[in-house]
Amino acid sequence: MSHPNLLTSTREPLDVELKVKEGEIPKDLSGFVFINSGAGTVNSGGLPYERKLPNGEFNQEFGSPVINGDGYMYRFDFTEEGKIKLKTRILKTPCYYADIASSPILNPNNPYADIAFKNRGLARMSMKLGTRNQLNTAITPFRTPGDPQARLLATFDAGRPFEFDPESIDLITPIGENKFWRAGTPPFLNNPFPMVLTSAHPVYDPETQEVFSVNFTKTTRNLLSATEIFHLLFSSEEELEARLEERISRWEKIEDKEQVVKEVNDFFYHEAAEKEKKSFWDKVKAFYWKLIGRHFSNENAVYLVKWKGEKTPISYKIVNEDGSNIDIEHNMHQLGFSKDYVLLADTNFKFTLDVMLNNPFPNNERIDSFLRELLDGAQNDYSTLYIVHRKDLQPNVKEVKAHKVVLPLETVHFSANYDNPNGILTLHAAHNCSACPAEWVRYYDECKINGSPIDPQKVGMLAVGEMDIGKIGKIVIDVKNRDNLEDQTRFLHLEGKPGEKDPGPHTWGVGLYTYKDMLSPDRNVGEIKHIFWQAYGLNDQLLTDFMYRLYKDPNRNRTYSAEQMIEFTKKGAPFVLETVETDSMKATDHYSFPKNTYMWSLQFVPSKSPNSDIPESLNGYILCTVIGEEQNVHQSKSYFSEIWIFDASDLSKGPVAKLDHEELQFAFTIHSVWVNEANQVDTPAYKINIKQDYDEQIKHIRRRWLRRKVQSLMKDHVYPHFR
Repeated sequence: MSHPNLLTSTREPLDVELKVKEGEIPKDLSGFVFINSGAGTVNSGGLPYERKLPNGEFNQEFGSPVINGDGYMYRFDFTEEGKIKLKTRILKTPCYYADIASSPILNPNNPYADIAFKNRGLARMSMKLGTRNQLNTAITPFRTPGDPQARLLATFDAGRPFEFDPESIDLITPIGENKFWRAGTPPFLNNPFPMVLTSAHPVYDPETQEVFSVNFTKTTRNLLSATEIFHLLFSSEEELEARLEERISRWEKIEDKEQVVKEVNDFFYHEAAEKEKKSFWDKVKAFYWKLIGRHFSNENAVYLVKWKGEKTPISYKIVNEDGSNIDIEHNMHQLGFSKDYVLLADTNFKFTLDVMLNNPFPNNERIDSFLRELLDGAQNDYSTLYIVHRKDLQPNVKEVKAHKVVLPLETVHFSANYDNPNGILTLHAAHNCSACPAEWVRYYDECKINGSPIDPQKVGMLAVGEMDIGKIGKIVIDVKNRDNLEDQTRFLHLEGKPGEKDPGPHTWGVGLYTYKDMLSPDRNVGEIKHIFWQAYGLNDQLLTDFMYRLYKDPNRNRTYSAEQMIEFTKKGAPFVLETVETDSMKATDHYSFPKNTYMWSLQFVPSKSPNSDIPESLNGYILCTVIGEEQNVHQSKSYFSEIWIFDASDLSKGPVAKLDHEELQFAFTIHSVWVNEANQVDTPAYKINIKQDYDEQIKHIRRRWLRRKVQSLMKDHVYPHFR
């Protein structure tokens, strides 16, 4: 069924059989595909985030990025020949139930409304409760010793992973108690739902049955970026908004940005604090802020987490080779591993408080745009990799040194060959050059190309209007000899023919990828032979004036100038699905999607009856989630949500099947995985007692009235769901 908005998503639980719209379902599909996504908040009822609430008031969530939403998991079942069954569920964490219980939208007379969660950029936060763990990003399959089938983790960049049941999609347990994880916010906050800076892509080695994740912290100054805006968490929002508007009138006239930053700092740290000092607690609070950075701040530190199904994982502090702490500039979105190494990366995806909190007043365009201009900065034009030798991860060791490697291009996602002969490591990487996956289209943005207002249908979409051509990397590193082998390293970039209906394979906006046995819980891939890549193309509606100004710097490491990118973007290019053969690093097959069609997730599904004439790495299918504009005779726009299936050995012939259902509506899906089985799993021995886990957090809340209120909320509205 078509829908009038591009970014439309349901949150309803679905148990349906998909309908064939075109083509025929391949008979040799097998197993299950899981796809993760964000699907709005407890208040929104799905997507889009409407501008007005039912009572006519402005919706505080309007304009939020589509990746800020509750995890909504898709489970595609291929076990019955000729049929594809779909099951979907919201991933209901403890903070999900606390969100419902405190919502003033769902209950206008809510006694907990003063501690409710709100969208704050990329994060959903409560001034008193902490940060929502939305589990909306990826899935990691794993096994513990003796498991008859794979188990599954749902993951998020700002929260600990949770295991969920593959059959019911119900959450089973978080991995590690709250007290195991180091919070990413200043230690004295003591929120019951701490922000845990981790990786949305923990990895599992089926040979050793080890799961690796990461937990990092940053100093308060590094975490909060240009201004100390975090102080607003202790302020009256209404008073703060009015006073900010007054000050912005003056700040906008100052040309010296450093002077503006200083004055904004003074505002948040001093004037706001003085205004609020009315009680003993407020005086203590102001004292805390004076001391922050000395006694009440996190350190810059990275901890590698290793887990094999124990109640408490093992944690190793990872340091530089000179023994100094590692300072993460952006985020640790992706981990990788090979036979001898664990790979930690400072990836180019800004997912820390500077982006999470840069629109505290989303309904106030003036404040929002001012703070975005002040706080946001371009991401680095390089990435940093930290290589840890697995033999150093011994039981009684607390600190391990890593070899630091600088990758010459921006990187968000990568995979590694499992084989690393003679210490030679091979990475396959997506390079989002001068593009910013942590930015999103705001409702007041303007198109750079013609200066027109942004298409309202695209508000909340990732601002992937790239300012340079993306690249597909094959990076070879001689770890033993501390040498980047430039003669064997390749960075593939393809212009194609912008402006044409089928421009051929290209790398405009390199996105997600898949390959056979990617994230397999049963076998490692010694050498990755073929990779299927997504490229977003060129879209003048996604190149905003703000993104242009953020990344126009001619001194960045770039292939094309900002002016050249304007000309390329004017021509446009569609989404493309393409095959890259890794030995030659050439695109050997591709499919160009129709205009105004968006391909989001892609997943390799192996054939259960492989063809011996086809290379093993091409023997299967590629499942894609696709949103497109309907051809409507009435001239009004409408959009479809469909599943397209391609023959992995022949993408160019187009999808062999297109499927839909009148209840299937998705706005933006992200990472996926294929597993052979998805039956109900037994309750594991490492299951965490949720009541004990959060009671331990609550007892550290200093203010008695707040401690009692939170305890009441948890007792009545959260704990009953976790017996």
